[in-house]
Amino acid sequence: MRMRREEERKKRRAPRLLRRLALIATLALALVLADVLSPYVKNLLYRILPGVDYHSAAVQLTHEMEKAGELIAVRHTDTGVMTGTINAKFLGAVSQVTAPYLYEIGLGIKLEDVKLTPDESQLTVTVPQAQVLYDHLQVTGDVQNNDFWGLATQQRYQQMLNERQAACRQGYLDDPQFMQQAWEASCEQMEKLFRQWTGENLQLRFLREGE
Repeated sequence: MRMRREEERKKRRAPRLLRRLALIATLALALVLADVLSPYVKNLLYRILPGVDYHSAAVQLTHEMEKAGELIAVRHTDTGVMTGTINAKFLGAVSQVTAPYLYEIGLGIKLEDVKLTPDESQLTVTVPQAQVLYDHLQVTGDVQNNDFWGLATQQRYQQMLNERQAACRQGYLDDPQFMQQAWEASCEQMEKLFRQWTGENLQLRFLREGE
């Protein structure tokens, strides 16, 4: 009696095992087919389903960029105290002007320099290096003018301001990390603007000009 029951159990187990093996084999085959046919399925879906017309999108975006003109991606403000010294031959420093200042700078890109290259599945955006779109320096407090000889003319004072502004500007331009951040910020803001202007979920590829 026990032997019959054991034989019946074995008979029932055999079909179950076969079904499990068949299921595993079917899943494995499905995974292989999915990997092999994936490119063809994507192309088929692209043809059947409505997608983005990147050539038309490029025309529209070019028009919008022409209207916008430029994109300021990052803004920075610095404060400090500048000192200008006038030296005279044999006498050394004969005049010294000290003044607190505020320096402001905005970096970004001129959108007319951006190049759009559309294809069937994405839009390649070639973006130039970020550049200074505006900067400004102004005196924010009392100027201390130690000018016994009367040599601190308005012309020399303006020269001091110009030199400080140029030094502040160059400090940003010579900082590779800051310039990289300005370029990346330009790309991020352009991506938002492009999708806002077209109303499409665009596939965008950003390249730096010259690379």
